[in-house]
Amino acid sequence: MAAGTGTASRFLVHVALVLPPLHELSGVAKVAQPREGRRTEVRYDTSDGSLHRHRFSLSRHTDDDGGTRWERSAPSLEPAVRSSNTAEPEAGIPTELVEDVQAVVRGRELAPVQTLVTRYLEYDLLDSAGTVLARVTDESTRTNDVEAEPGGPGRRVWTISSDHNALGTEAGTMFLAAGAVPAGPEAGGGRDAVRHPERAGAGTGGAPDGTDADLLDAGSPVALLLLEYLREQFEELLRHDPRVRRGDTDGIHKMRVATRRLRSALSSYRSTMDPEPGRSLRGELRWIARVLGEARDAQVMRHRLQELIASEPADLVMGPVAARVDEELLHDYRQAYGHVREALHSQRYFQALDGLEALLDRPFWTETARKPAGPAAARIVRRDRKRLHRRVRATRTLAGEDYAEALHDARKDAKQLRYAAEVWAPVQPKEAKEMVDAAEHVQKVLGEYQDSVVTQAYLRRMGATALAAGENGFTYGRLHALEQASAQSARERFARAWKGFPSSP
Repeated sequence: MAAGTGTASRFLVHVALVLPPLHELSGVAKVAQPREGRRTEVRYDTSDGSLHRHRFSLSRHTDDDGGTRWERSAPSLEPAVRSSNTAEPEAGIPTELVEDVQAVVRGRELAPVQTLVTRYLEYDLLDSAGTVLARVTDESTRTNDVEAEPGGPGRRVWTISSDHNALGTEAGTMFLAAGAVPAGPEAGGGRDAVRHPERAGAGTGGAPDGTDADLLDAGSPVALLLLEYLREQFEELLRHDPRVRRGDTDGIHKMRVATRRLRSALSSYRSTMDPEPGRSLRGELRWIARVLGEARDAQVMRHRLQELIASEPADLVMGPVAARVDEELLHDYRQAYGHVREALHSQRYFQALDGLEALLDRPFWTETARKPAGPAAARIVRRDRKRLHRRVRATRTLAGEDYAEALHDARKDAKQLRYAAEVWAPVQPKEAKEMVDAAEHVQKVLGEYQDSVVTQAYLRRMGATALAAGENGFTYGRLHALEQASAQSARERFARAWKGFPSSP
């Protein structure tokens, strides 16, 4: 690492301050003549500021040499940079960077909304041998915002970069003594500090009586409790959308969970809102979760069978079992992921996101929404618990496929109960945690049972296909028997978990 390019500390400075005597720092024999430069950053957004509102960004940077680079930031991705040799904006925003922000842009036009011009002086601090010990930069940034007067407002920043911690600390102390203050992450001229302070919150919709989310307690309107949860999950959905577009398997799982949480909360707490658009949005969320689920299920099945085959003694794996499983399930995954890509580029998906955002910004509350959050949410959780109890009781008279289907439905009810209790948690954390933990445990055990049932059906089909191709079907039969034992074990664990299931609220 070159000297002066290590740890950097930044300080906000009043425009009238003068740099302190840098040559007085320990070990500094000379301060080199400053290098002067200029950088321009043009930030792009939609007309309603959707990128900024959801913590995404796209910007074009032009340096002294006339070259340009595009930068994209997204909450779930590492920052991306695309460089070129031309500063012409007509070249347009790189397609792959636009793709990363489609969940918030949704096909709308991106246009320049702010220009930041930074002029800087860069000083090298040298020792007696002429080696660079540190680098100090004095930056002055002015913004030409589409909603502000040309030339203002702006900010000034001093930066000390050094591989020598002691020198960096001493310079920082000197800057503070001169009147500087430590800078936060927005010290480079971020919009949060310059424009739209009212947009710091997520959306404009609120509780029926205008209660602030920061004052949320058991006596607050249940509407506010629900709204905070829905906003959080909507941001999760947007956050993982870019990862899904890039084929990230964990992103598929987390985006699917966010859609399920949204749908479940809208269902459990539906009495707090007018029937529409909640009912329609639940249908669209079901569609998104189903499309994501096809790809996710192929992933889970492949991983499960890979582990099962790998754990078998080599002499019991007869024929190309692993290769056949990989070939079929990779084909299933690629096909399912193709459907995911189609869905994420569809107007139906964009309209669903628009509808969710509109619901969060302008919810239409019922009288129930005004009731105190603690007892109102407890009643909803109690209702969902009773539905789960009825479902489990009904399984006692069933067998075979009917029993498996009923347990699958019970699993979905346990999941809805869990998410309803999550909504309740901010105002009655102890009671909610007990219900969340119990419902999650039941959900997971029943999920293991369901996975085993689905795997058995898959192995039966694969075994028949292998036999028709002239392969040995022994291993498929053995794996099927192991899955039968796994399903039985899950049933027994479910019975134990159900005995201790909470009977309240």
